Amino acid sequence: MRNDNKIKKSDKVIKSAVFGGLVGTVMGLLLAPKSGKELRQDLAEQTHKMGNIAVDIKDKAQSAWLNIEDKTHVTVDTGKNWIQKGKRLVSNLKILVYEIRHGALTKTGSNTASDDKDREDLTEEI
Repeated sequence: MRNDNKIKKSDKVIKSAVFGGLVGTVMGLLLAPKSGKELRQDLAEQTHKMGNIAVDIKDKAQSAWLNIEDKTHVTVDTGKNWIQKGKRLVSNLKILVYEIRHGALTKTGSNTASDDKDREDLTEEI
């Protein structure tokens, strides 16, 4: 929520700066002692420059957005991988606890069929 407010404020600042630049340019040209033809030519040139600046700002904003989007995907994928690793660790720990409780680690190969069946049931629960 906080970032949305910052983005909205920065959008307002950018729009205000562009609008102020346009108004200042137009006012400067209108108050300058030039002929109508020169004034129209100057207005066309300034409008063209402002259009180029607006396109540059748009391109930079799109590039920044794509960069943020890519980094977000990487972060989400990393988080998913960590969750999967955590699930596998918990699963291994459950099996280890089960084996400790049933003495599997102290036995010397005397596993019974019922112990194996119980262990399979535990792994299916996970």
